[in-house]
Amino acid sequence: MYFNINCNFEIKPEDINDPIVLIGWPGIALVAKLATTSIRDSLDAKEYMTIEYFDFPPKSNVEKGELKVPTADVYYVKKSDKNNNDFFILTANYQPQSSEGVFEFSQKFCEAMDKITGGKIKMYISTGAMISERVDSTPKVHICGTDPELVRSFLQFKNTKLMENGVIAGANGILPAWAGQKGHAPGICLLAETLPLPMMALDPRASKALVTILKNYFNIKMNFDELNKQIEEMEKIINSYKKQTDHLMKNLQEDRGPDSYFR
Repeated sequence: MYFNINCNFEIKPEDINDPIVLIGWPGIALVAKLATTSIRDSLDAKEYMTIEYFDFPPKSNVEKGELKVPTADVYYVKKSDKNNNDFFILTANYQPQSSEGVFEFSQKFCEAMDKITGGKIKMYISTGAMISERVDSTPKVHICGTDPELVRSFLQFKNTKLMENGVIAGANGILPAWAGQKGHAPGICLLAETLPLPMMALDPRASKALVTILKNYFNIKMNFDELNKQIEEMEKIINSYKKQTDHLMKNLQEDRGPDSYFR
């Protein structure tokens, strides 16, 4: 399939320092995408490349009146006094749509990153969400990967849990697995718990749980103001929905007559 990379500036392999690839495809409640874009914005990462790929859905994006074909975008930031690694941050508006597309994108992306960095990538970290029946005020982050020792290094942080079994669908699962099993760099997947609530297009609380783990692991300087604001808005929506539901159930109970189906 057509896979085309356009770079906005040059990066020399010898100037790259212990690079990490952070991945945030759109998925459940946009948990991964919101987490990675929050880190991107806090680090002031620059748009390094765009990837055109024919397995993205045929849906053009309109932003402030400008029409664009769907792409995956990679942002880059060099290490600073605070964070010890360079970061490449991959995100997009869509994931590849077919099984072939997911595997091919993973293969070609890893090969491209090897070429760009001279094989220096330290790890690929994919973020995502895991649906749970119950979520605490601070969602737990489930962790798995291709390198057991690296997985254990993430489990030292609070609110983490080993993902012992299960399936991670789509590019969020395949890309880090491909990177690790094909010898590019170890792959890690972090999944934050979220509730399947229909009125929630975003779950910033789950996104913040992911960001907190990454912040502590890599000593990233983060600004949580925007995430905290979105969490407050989410809690208002949930509380409003709960009040409406309680009011509806109360009315149904009061309206029950002798022939009511509600018992």
